[in-house]
Amino acid sequence: MLGLLAATALTAALSAAWWQAVGRWSMPLYCIQQRGTVWGGLFETPAGLTPVCPTASTYRTEVRTGQSRVEQYTLPTWAPDALLTPLTRAGYVLREDEIRGPGHYSAFLGRTVPAELFYTAVRDGSGTLITISGSP
Repeated sequence: MLGLLAATALTAALSAAWWQAVGRWSMPLYCIQQRGTVWGGLFETPAGLTPVCPTASTYRTEVRTGQSRVEQYTLPTWAPDALLTPLTRAGYVLREDEIRGPGHYSAFLGRTVPAELFYTAVRDGSGTLITISGSP
């Protein structure tokens, strides 16, 4: 009985270690720290937004090694400010924003100076691709 308990504990520990080392990073949503939420649990993902992650191996490596942090969300219509109000309610202040054109919006947000988050929204067909990035 004790041997079975030890084997079960070892299997659980090895599974957790594998997930952290390999498993999470091979999943399509590797960049989302806490599923169903934005930026690691600040607030629930608003209805209509779908989480995605960059497919480039460089992003995957930077996130896995702790060099950067990124989350992406898509929505079916053009709504570049879809996450700005919830981020503001979560304590982030708009430090600087710029509109570069009809299909692109960028902003820096922070709780302190300098800003901790870079927020960008770009047209994706008729929809929007929002990227939030910052330090881990």
